[in-house]
Amino acid sequence: MNTKPLVWLLLALTLAAYAVSIFISNRGESVWSAVSGVIMVVAALVMFWRYLQGRRAGQNEQ
Repeated sequence: MNTKPLVWLLLALTLAAYAVSIFISNRGESVWSAVSGVIMVVAALVMFWRYLQGRRAGQNEQ
């Protein structure tokens, strides 16, 4: 089993959890906290996309 897609999924979930904590804890304090939260969400979505790409590649190999 190829474990690389699971690494992307773990990173995506970690970044998504961090983004949620930024949005919850810094509500309305600074525009930079909102910007960093949005950047984290985008990064999490990219990593989730990489996870899906890895799974598809793994299924094609079988």
